[in-house]
Amino acid sequence: MMKKTFLLLFLSVYVFAQKNTSLPRSTPEAEGVSSEGIIQFLEAAGKSKLEFHSYMILRHGKVVAEGWWNPYRADLKHTMYSCSKSFTATAVGFAVAEKRLTVDDKVISFFPDDLPKTISANLAELRVKDLLSMSAGQAPDPTGPVAISDNWVKTFLSTPIVNKPGTKFLYNSVATYMLSAIVQKVTGDKIVDYLKPRLFDPLGIEGIDWEVDPHGINTGGWGLRLKTEDMAKFGQMFLQKGKWKGKQILPAAWVEEASTMKIMQDPDAPQAKKDSSDWLQGYCYQMWRCRNNAYRGDGANGQFIIVMPDQDAVVLLTAEAPDMQSEINLVWKYILPAFKPEKLPANAKALAVLKEKSKQLALPIPQKNAGSALESKISGRTFGVIAKDKSLASVGFEFKNNICYLSLETDSVTHRIPFGAGKWEYSETTKFGPYLVARAKANRSYIPTFKVAGSYTWNGDDNLELTLRYIESPHTETLKFAFNGDNVGIEIASIFSKINKKGVLRNTISNAPKLIVRGDDMGYSHSGNEALIKCYKEGIETSIEVIAPSPWFPEAVKLLDQNKSIDAGLHFAITSEWDNVKWRPLTDAPSLRDKDGYFYPMLFHNNNYLQQAVMDNAWKLADIEKELRAQIQLALKYIPRLSHISGHMGSVAFTPEVKEMAKRVAKEYNLALVDADSQKDFGISYTGFDFRNKTTAERIDAFISMLDKLEEGKTYVYVEHPGLDNDELKAIHHIGYEDVAQGRQDVTHIFTSDKVKEAIERKGIKLVSYKEVIQPKK
Repeated sequence: MMKKTFLLLFLSVYVFAQKNTSLPRSTPEAEGVSSEGIIQFLEAAGKSKLEFHSYMILRHGKVVAEGWWNPYRADLKHTMYSCSKSFTATAVGFAVAEKRLTVDDKVISFFPDDLPKTISANLAELRVKDLLSMSAGQAPDPTGPVAISDNWVKTFLSTPIVNKPGTKFLYNSVATYMLSAIVQKVTGDKIVDYLKPRLFDPLGIEGIDWEVDPHGINTGGWGLRLKTEDMAKFGQMFLQKGKWKGKQILPAAWVEEASTMKIMQDPDAPQAKKDSSDWLQGYCYQMWRCRNNAYRGDGANGQFIIVMPDQDAVVLLTAEAPDMQSEINLVWKYILPAFKPEKLPANAKALAVLKEKSKQLALPIPQKNAGSALESKISGRTFGVIAKDKSLASVGFEFKNNICYLSLETDSVTHRIPFGAGKWEYSETTKFGPYLVARAKANRSYIPTFKVAGSYTWNGDDNLELTLRYIESPHTETLKFAFNGDNVGIEIASIFSKINKKGVLRNTISNAPKLIVRGDDMGYSHSGNEALIKCYKEGIETSIEVIAPSPWFPEAVKLLDQNKSIDAGLHFAITSEWDNVKWRPLTDAPSLRDKDGYFYPMLFHNNNYLQQAVMDNAWKLADIEKELRAQIQLALKYIPRLSHISGHMGSVAFTPEVKEMAKRVAKEYNLALVDADSQKDFGISYTGFDFRNKTTAERIDAFISMLDKLEEGKTYVYVEHPGLDNDELKAIHHIGYEDVAQGRQDVTHIFTSDKVKEAIERKGIKLVSYKEVIQPKK
């Protein structure tokens, strides 16, 4: 009996604790709010061109109305975008209250290791309060360049400050990021962790997340995700001057300072323009002043925390609404007049209508129809995508039980997402959706999966339309597929972009031929480096070979680091080949050097280069081994993902003893040696065609004809040298090989040709890299 009583007591305390984290509820009229006014707001919202996701209205600290447009829900987080800024400023407020910093502190004082060599007078004067008030003095807004850099703090501090700090407003999201970095610097905690015991725990806010930069600092100016009611709690806490449940959690003085005007956005704007704009009422500390003596947290596409002191009210909105002024106009037109100074008589009829309308809020679902005869024909089929990038490699469809399963293959993963017929099908995916700051480094990397709702319909027999809602963000993708025989037109649209691609039916072969498309000689020239990366990013190239002692090796390292998915191999070189550009051994290697200390141009005897070939001189195996080890070590130092070693001009297998040595050394470094006995060791055969005396078009056709010779179940490698036909490459040649620029440009044309890509799909050939098919022997 005692155990039962204890359990009941525990459960009642637990339930009370759970309820205690929610805001109190009331009815509109009991708090002096007209239900009819709120109904008019919902009706106007429904007729507008805006897409609302949630609303909540608080009066006298109580929720009087709330609703979520299905498939959005009360229990889901929502991307806040720049509403995040108000929480960042609050973290600064706590740090100020704890005397960890002041708003007059100079920004450079926090980051002595990230300062530019020359500190301008304006940078030296930049204060915390200038960041808070969006008056850092930089122009234009540096958010884009800063957010794509590796070190955001350093890049921000190196950005010129053209206006005296504190004198001119310019919206600057990375200024807010700097506030986050400062708080982390002085507290040792990310602001999301710093705010937890000070703000989130007291307010009962749980399950939030916040993006970080590449160095683990919360982005500050964006990236926070929390629920609508969490937004309401934050706004209510500000309305109560920092008090929560009778306790002062944030100093009232900070609330006052943070919510009052610090700078005018456009002081010279005509009064009529100011009177009609909620973006020209003055800026506070990471909050905006509004008309009607209100202020707000404000996030892109319509995320609002509107605090109305005169009405003792808070209004919350989430949406995907590019026209944010129209969105807030609905608040002033319908909700503001609904607030009355006194309690109103109960209005049961209006309240019932309001509750029903709020319950029935929903975004349109694609209409369910009879489907299409194509469903059975394309179900289980895959269409290869012909495009200039690898963001989408193929699309596949499977129809089963009124669900369309869409498979989207990228260069690294395949996403499979269900879409319901006439209903939302809920799932989670790792596929990134539309995002305003998608180019920022490390963006959304902390989120393992994204909650989505999908629905599909047929617009006629040949046009499939799928709607994919990312229901913890403001955004939606619409994917349209127009089928025409073995071809499909693909359109992927969101609020930010519309992308069109072409797909062709992929020939699915159970034991398809595999083809490694190898690009050689990275490092020998700048244009070669550019072409090799282009052929990977925009074409069919799957592996790149790098010459470690070459003059453009440092650039090659940077390019490979920027494209980490590329399979890279060391292209071992003991020759420098060209007349106008040379490179030297990494070691002393006297038997491999010419009289000037360079590598000999040739490996085998060449009548045009008498006594200038390795084989014409007294080369020593010990020198080659020493040089091989040095090149491996240099390559691994900067390209640790190196998977294999290949040979430039035959350098790893020109004699049996060289081959044996190279295999032994490669095994020691756990790298595969691919140009010695590729067929024997890895089952890889070389393929090619006669490249000579052909036009570009003929070379493309010859490459496609070569594909017909590839046999099922076998693996092949095609080796060539991409380049660009420019002045640099025209200056690179040797006797007997003068058309380097034109020839290597044609390789680039072949590797990036849509005609070639389509042929590969139709022939069912599987492109692979060395690292996918080789297993170095331990």
